[in-house]
Amino acid sequence: MKILIVYGTTDGMTAKIAERMAQTLRGASHTVETASTSALPAGLDPATFEAVLVGGSIHAGGYQRSMRKFVRRHLQILRRVPSGFFSVCMAIASRDAKSREAAWEIARALPRELAWVPDVVEVIAGALMFSRYGFLRRFVMVRIARKEMGEVDATRDHVFTDWEAVDRFALRFAELAQGQRRIASTTLSAASRASPKSMRVDGL
Repeated sequence: MKILIVYGTTDGMTAKIAERMAQTLRGASHTVETASTSALPAGLDPATFEAVLVGGSIHAGGYQRSMRKFVRRHLQILRRVPSGFFSVCMAIASRDAKSREAAWEIARALPRELAWVPDVVEVIAGALMFSRYGFLRRFVMVRIARKEMGEVDATRDHVFTDWEAVDRFALRFAELAQGQRRIASTTLSAASRASPKSMRVDGL
């Protein structure tokens, strides 16, 4: 199956997750192309793919503008082929159940807002990339992290991503997409074999 994975990323973690999905899917004999929504390759046409995964990360309660723009621009394609959305969010790693549920609600809200109904939605923990943060952002992120997860060492980066869960999600999406394609193909084949004589036409 030919699969496109596009993503919005701020600190690079969503890109790493997308590439891990691509690696896993290629290992399962799928053809996969990845692209950042902020730097889409010239000539990239989502309509040439059999399934599309879209990812983005939450920052200050919102997703990357370029990712949202991609969904709006290619909404008809995303409605036509099997599609999925993965949200990279540190809140899913919180020790607080309400914060984890909020992460899911934000992930579900984006497709609703854009009138898109993906076949699957997943929330994936990202990373605290302290080495990339400026002074103010580091200060804010340390306070948030301590509230949600306890003490953290701000002198180094922390990756919370469950890579095996990422692999399972990617393979589950591909399996679902293949199943949908088989159903569509079977339905089309059955329709093409239908005899005109068996069809009732009013007035004849």
